[in-house]
Amino acid sequence: MITDNYIKMCEQAEEIQKLKKGKNQFSNKDFVAYNFGQGLKVYICSEISRYWTFQDLIWLPTLEQLFDMVGKYKAQISRVFLSIMIMKKYKFNSIQELVINAVMEIKYKKYWTGEKWEAIT
Repeated sequence: MITDNYIKMCEQAEEIQKLKKGKNQFSNKDFVAYNFGQGLKVYICSEISRYWTFQDLIWLPTLEQLFDMVGKYKAQISRVFLSIMIMKKYKFNSIQELVINAVMEIKYKKYWTGEKWEAIT
């Protein structure tokens, strides 16, 4: 489920956005958020490809794409899930929110505060 919070998390995850935006590598199957003047809405790239530029889009990685980002560290995600559930440090509304937080923790040493990404100290 793509929640408003997941869109916000993706938008602020500059490291993840650079994976697509920096290389202009959106595919027609990628999920994105785009604002046509009525607030951010979720689209598949093929639905809006004639209306956007790469910099206008917020890439919303699928779970599969998120897991691919961590490659050999997939096993760590289950440990991150467990620690988050045990500590109840964060409140997430979808599995996507939980997984993007795990990816950012593993790859970029950042965690979601509920409002923005913070470096792990």
